[in-house]
Amino acid sequence: MAMTLAAAWYVFREPALSSTTDKALQKKVNEAIGGNPVPLAKMTGFEWDRLQVFAHDTGDGDISDAVGDRVEWEPAMSSYSGPSLWVFSKGGEAVRAVQMETGAPDDQPSWSRKSKVSGGPNHNVLHFVE
Repeated sequence: MAMTLAAAWYVFREPALSSTTDKALQKKVNEAIGGNPVPLAKMTGFEWDRLQVFAHDTGDGDISDAVGDRVEWEPAMSSYSGPSLWVFSKGGEAVRAVQMETGAPDDQPSWSRKSKVSGGPNHNVLHFVE
């Protein structure tokens, strides 16, 4: 009974956050990949305090568990073979989920508002630095 109630609470507590694309943010990230580190907070036009980045093969359930809110990623058409999903949160609540045309960084999955974006030697290689 308790398991059923817990599952029902998780499913019905609030609607899932659906993924989107953001051409303006993608363009700014692409420009940052080619230059010096740029504060990610200056690239976004919304409030957030935590970013989590997920690889293209991460399932909705794993993303939702990591974020703490239901997130649905329906991959959009992509020219990149391994896009990533960036989930921005504010005060522990997911506020935006954006598919990006960059791979997920390997070093850590979560970044603060202080993070900066830079590039590497290859196209679409993204690095975050605090």
